[in-house]
Amino acid sequence: MLTFKHWSPLGSSIAIPLWNSTSYLNSSPSSILLTQVCIELVSCTQACLSISLSHRHTLPLGKVRVWQLAANMVQHTLSHSVVLEVSADDIWEVSKQLDEILPALEPEYFTKSTFIEGIPGEPGSIRLVKPGPAVPHAGEWKERLDFFDEESKSSGYTIIGGDPRYNNVTSVIKCVASGKSSTEVTWTCTYEPVGDAPAPEHMKEGVVKVLKTLEKAVKSRQTLTHTETIDASPDAVWKAVHNLDNIVPKYLPDVFESATNISGQYYGKPGGIRIVKFGPAVPMAGELWERLDFSDDATKTMGVSTLKGDPRYPYLKTIKVVGPAAVEGTTDAVWTVTYIAAGNAGPPESHKHMYIQVCKVIGAELKANPKAYA
Repeated sequence: MLTFKHWSPLGSSIAIPLWNSTSYLNSSPSSILLTQVCIELVSCTQACLSISLSHRHTLPLGKVRVWQLAANMVQHTLSHSVVLEVSADDIWEVSKQLDEILPALEPEYFTKSTFIEGIPGEPGSIRLVKPGPAVPHAGEWKERLDFFDEESKSSGYTIIGGDPRYNNVTSVIKCVASGKSSTEVTWTCTYEPVGDAPAPEHMKEGVVKVLKTLEKAVKSRQTLTHTETIDASPDAVWKAVHNLDNIVPKYLPDVFESATNISGQYYGKPGGIRIVKFGPAVPMAGELWERLDFSDDATKTMGVSTLKGDPRYPYLKTIKVVGPAAVEGTTDAVWTVTYIAAGNAGPPESHKHMYIQVCKVIGAELKANPKAYA
């Protein structure tokens, strides 16, 4: 900590954390007339200073370099808007799968984008981004999610590391409907240039590429539907659905090893996240991360997003509807998945097959323990 005393007109002391600052003070005692500055500490990796001008004051010449250092760190802003030919709701939804979509659809530009700390989509979580061969001179960087607001369709993040020519880089992205099937997305970046660094136009170009990739993703979505009839009432089936984490590993231990909640209560409040770990019968599947989007007891409808786990499908949103079938006392369990396939993956038939197995497990459980679901 370095303290400069009697710098304000009132003669008070101002304590300022600075790095390598001692060398700036051992100079000639000559003085010059400067505008007195008000100092505000800014939170960053190394202490930074932003300045505003007010009263005139005389400072020793040896301290001028300190103030020049502070003056060079005033924040700058770069903003850019892009109009996408998809709805605001659609572009906002696919943006939640950014880490899976970018490497799948544009591997030349995005080799990897994955969360390395925290829960995906929650403020404070950190993702690692590795650019592809089409961006040969860009190294990897990290991004910390600062906020993610559903109502305003806006999010903010801070870049950790990255281009050394810029410090304290933060960005805000906001989606606003500009028509029934069009959206204006505005990116606003605040940064501190190091030395004479120009405006980070390459960051703007990167954001435009990301947005255009998300637009492409929305337009490439497809749907697959399947209906399975279960010999039990809709009420009983709906109750069994909420107990699947216990039922399925019991009946299919080689397929489903376990399901673990990592954020919230998965079958409770929307937003809950669980990790499904597959058994030896599915050796290539590993783990599947799922988020509960909504669950409505009145209509017996549930929506689930697959966050990660199957690289063939960077975007998978499933809606399950439980309702009366043609035969009284039976249930039609309707499964509809909206997906984006990477490369030549085709429809997610393996996911449909897994759904069929789960429905058969529900039927077996309800037959074996009818009173538990009455």
